[in-house]
Amino acid sequence: MIRKWHLKAIVQKTISFLPNSHKINYWFQKNITKGVFLGDDYFFDRLDHAKQHIEAYQQNCGSLEGIKTLELGTGWYPVIPFSLFLSGVGQINTVDISNLTNKEKLKDTLDRFVELIEHKQLERYITAKKERVELLLTVKNDWDNLKFEEILARLKIHYIVMDARNLVNIEQHSIDLVHSNNTFEHVYPSILKDILKEFVRVVKQEGLQSHFIDMSDHFAHFDKSINIYNFLKYSHTTWDKIIDNNVQPQNRWRFAQFVHLYQQLNIPISASIVREGDLEALKSINIHAEWKQYSTEELAISHCYIFSKMNDHIKVANSAART
Repeated sequence: MIRKWHLKAIVQKTISFLPNSHKINYWFQKNITKGVFLGDDYFFDRLDHAKQHIEAYQQNCGSLEGIKTLELGTGWYPVIPFSLFLSGVGQINTVDISNLTNKEKLKDTLDRFVELIEHKQLERYITAKKERVELLLTVKNDWDNLKFEEILARLKIHYIVMDARNLVNIEQHSIDLVHSNNTFEHVYPSILKDILKEFVRVVKQEGLQSHFIDMSDHFAHFDKSINIYNFLKYSHTTWDKIIDNNVQPQNRWRFAQFVHLYQQLNIPISASIVREGDLEALKSINIHAEWKQYSTEELAISHCYIFSKMNDHIKVANSAART
């Protein structure tokens, strides 16, 4: 039986072979699947992530006042950069491999924050500085006279379209907080390894990395007839050659694999938060033999945060050098 996710996979696979594939995919999602609007689910999910990253930094490193941050994966709507601006961050860097946002999407994002401010609901997620709220409202009032780049500059956001494996514009040990949301699962392992190496280069020795990873089958977000472990039915060859695509790739990695990569790179996992997942849903899937090296509990983990205090990295590196 042909399911909705089959059709989406076919369309994305086809688009991936075309020039300007990301722009075509955006048009498809905007006009066909209606999946690129700033709805409540996406907006409040990103606010929850912002809260988690901010609290992790405050608990491990201190005040956000004047710090420099780097986000991997800007996406269409820069909800977390706006959150960091309102929280008092000094310089907000956000990097993406493709240019996905524009003035219209900035306006959608700003309007959602203004709505929260007016209804006094923003404090549920972040503690906004009074002067930053005033600056945001000034940007809203001046909107029609501002260019895209001018808006970002006023909000202290530096939008970088670049391969994150080589952040040539960012100096060594200059970033206090490196963070990402729903991004690692879309990066192929060899590339992710080089990105993490670059993060180690740019983050301060007393800084923090905070990453949220969604390890569920993203086709299940679109097609409710399958569960979040459906993609574990397939061999690596079948997935890579027939189903997966470079428009919205899914590496299907499990939590244990991310942990192993961190260990390979001597990046400490200072703390982690995992969602144990749904064991019954996993047991309903005929898991391919290539995944049987992992326990049922390891495979079931569906989401996680991984936090790395980089001064712990120094301890790990020094310990490794002595052995």
